[in-house]
Amino acid sequence: MNGAMAAAISCPQCGSPFSFREGTRNALCPSCGTSLAVSGEAGIPRFYLEERLDLPQARSAARKFFAVSGVDTGLVESLRFEKGKLCFLPFWSLKGLTVGWQWMERESVVREELVDENGTKRTVERRGPREQVFETVASPFDFSSPAFDCSAFGLRGIALAGAVLPLRGMDNAELERRGTVYDPVKGVDQVRREALAAARDRSRPDGVLRIRDGIRICAERLAIISYPVWRLTFTAGERMYPVVVDAVNGRILKARFPGCREIRLFAPMLVILVLVYAWTLQRALGGLALFAFLGWMYASRGLSPATLAGFFFRLTERREDISHG
Repeated sequence: MNGAMAAAISCPQCGSPFSFREGTRNALCPSCGTSLAVSGEAGIPRFYLEERLDLPQARSAARKFFAVSGVDTGLVESLRFEKGKLCFLPFWSLKGLTVGWQWMERESVVREELVDENGTKRTVERRGPREQVFETVASPFDFSSPAFDCSAFGLRGIALAGAVLPLRGMDNAELERRGTVYDPVKGVDQVRREALAAARDRSRPDGVLRIRDGIRICAERLAIISYPVWRLTFTAGERMYPVVVDAVNGRILKARFPGCREIRLFAPMLVILVLVYAWTLQRALGGLALFAFLGWMYASRGLSPATLAGFFFRLTERREDISHG
């Protein structure tokens, strides 16, 4: 007799329940035909979204973003992309129904219509008595949360993308040949706590003074979805800059790039005028002004022939780097 037990899950794509034998690594939804890669003790299916941008298209999206973000046109045209790596980032997806009850105490607003001596009507709002409200909650719920620290990539959630784009069954060996696959770190219990907290926040209206609830999530469908992004690196001068591009829609998720160049004529011209004027008034005063200028240069930029030449003859200067995401 075969000792394998049957496990039941809901398809994250269509929501239809179906069962499979424990130990099975792949399953096929009989309703929508979605191929599922089963992993984990609870049989949580894993999917991934196919990238829609290849490496040249990702670099083109980065150039277009820089062109409209204030980066010098010459710099945009001369960008040299050094590296490009496709990364698949894991996200938890939890779908279900939010059901339960909540009791609230909240402030009310009373509107009164007043008429002045000229017959003009105006409406005045004032605080009314506190209201106590009891209501039931029943609504569909769709929640996504990063399965590891995605702060370096600038991607916070994929609920919309995971709901409207076709999902493919996870094949780690195939994806690792194409890029880097990140493993989930966050556990399922933490995801359930986060989802429940988000469901309570969504059900809570504004202006509530006190609230008690008995809300839970039922008909739960859990899945892990790996989302593709391009991690690029380009050089400008002697510095390297990172860019993260959404491999599905081409959006720039996170980037750092050089600031614009600005013409700087005022500072060197002012120093020259002050030194010349002080010298024409009195040589000692001119020497004191020169000493003060050299002391400022030493403290702020360093005193050397190169820094002096840069201050007086470098008429353009690049602003600080700009960060996005």
